[in-house]
Order: sequence, then C-alpha cells, then structure tokens
Amino acid sequence: MRRNVKILVLGLGVVLGYGSGFAGLCAHRHRREAFERHVARVCVDAARNPNAPPAPPPRW
Repeated sequence: MRRNVKILVLGLGVVLGYGSGFAGLCAHRHRREAFERHVARVCVDAARNPNAPPAPPPRW
C-alpha cells in the first residue's frame, strides 16, 4: 500500500509541475505583450506631443 501511495504522490507532482510550467509560459507571453503595448503607447505619445511629461509606468 505504501508503494502505491508514493507512486500516486510522485505522479501528481509531475502532472502539477508540468501544468504549472505551461501556465507560467502563458502568463509570460501576456506580460510581454502588455509591455510591448506600453512601449508603443509611450513612443506614439512622445511623437505626437514631444513637450508632454512622460507617461507613468504601468501597474502590473
């Protein structure tokens, strides 16, 4: 019985570990896209009005 419990726990750890890794990759993509949008917005604002104060940093 103990061996089966160990196998179950280790198997769940593997599945949950891979799931966590894939979720992290997805979140990284969204953060990168948000940063790219922020940089594009700052550049467009600076080109349209060069005397305006800089935009505040995004709140992640």
